[in-house]
Amino acid sequence: MAESAVGGIGGGGSPTLKSIQVLRAVAAFGVLTLHAATEKVTFLGGEPGPFRNFLLGAAGVDLFFVISGFVMVYSSESLFGRADGPRKFFLRRLARIAPLYWAVTIAIILYIYAVHGRVLWDIYTPASLVASFLFWPYPRVDGYAFPVHLLGWTLNFEMFFYAVFAAAILMPRRAAIAVIVVVFAALVTLGRHVTLPLPFQFWANSIILEFCYGMVIALLYREGVRLPRAAAWALGAAAVAGFAAAATPNSEWRVLFWGLPSAALVASCALSESTWRPGPAGRFFGLLGDASYSLYLVHPLTFPLVRWTIGRWFDFSSVPWLYAAIAYAAAIAASIVCYLMFEKPITRALQRRLKRA
Repeated sequence: MAESAVGGIGGGGSPTLKSIQVLRAVAAFGVLTLHAATEKVTFLGGEPGPFRNFLLGAAGVDLFFVISGFVMVYSSESLFGRADGPRKFFLRRLARIAPLYWAVTIAIILYIYAVHGRVLWDIYTPASLVASFLFWPYPRVDGYAFPVHLLGWTLNFEMFFYAVFAAAILMPRRAAIAVIVVVFAALVTLGRHVTLPLPFQFWANSIILEFCYGMVIALLYREGVRLPRAAAWALGAAAVAGFAAAATPNSEWRVLFWGLPSAALVASCALSESTWRPGPAGRFFGLLGDASYSLYLVHPLTFPLVRWTIGRWFDFSSVPWLYAAIAYAAAIAASIVCYLMFEKPITRALQRRLKRA
């Protein structure tokens, strides 16, 4: 999750793109639907869920990555080619990403220790706990390079992308994007033919190419490319058809089966020459887009709360859809509260301090 999952699509004098905001909400809903409907996420693994036909929700991650690539280029327009660009860019990203993630990670560690005791040390080493806070892929006791917050694997990719982008932003926009695309393509190619050590083997996953999709779309946007209304709608329809045709893709080709439809969807919204003016429903989804980072990180915490409260008096086994609906609603409500009460004020305070510094 990404800048695409944190705060408005803007910055650096760039106006908010409302359609991209809504896509962030769609991406978060996809991941939420996957977890609420197909598995009851816990912090020690998944439990059987009520449904098994919502795997397409995992494509929300791919959509997030494409949006992230787009937003990094779009919102950093004023930083390209500047000597202070890398420092400003990376500190801004860190201020947006780290506080909420660190807070949720601490909550999960306390939860595991309170409920399962020393089982925590059967899963994590002190080094792997520290690595979770540093966004660094590091193996747990079982050898898997997952952070404490299992969904944080996406942030490990995000922070790697931010680091490479921060270095490239010293160059003009076109050159920076070209260098990142070449570096990512070379890393993925090398990872397919050579067994790299961690963390490079983790970062060599082809999913990082989805950031490149978004960057290229943003480059087209900044170069003034626009699609006629009919063409934008046709591209969006093709994206939906692509998702439907690849509901359960081969993970090795995820970057094509889910990545390309995600790119088409982002392009149809970002490059359309028509201006979208959202009504009440659109503004609500815009709010959910703002809260999408909170929704992504916080929703696993709401599932145990549903089981501990309502689940004590009601057996969901006969009506699994009811569990999914309650978990869904609870996660959305908690994410909006988290965004308004924690994420938004903390991010604004840190951004103000960075400006003063």
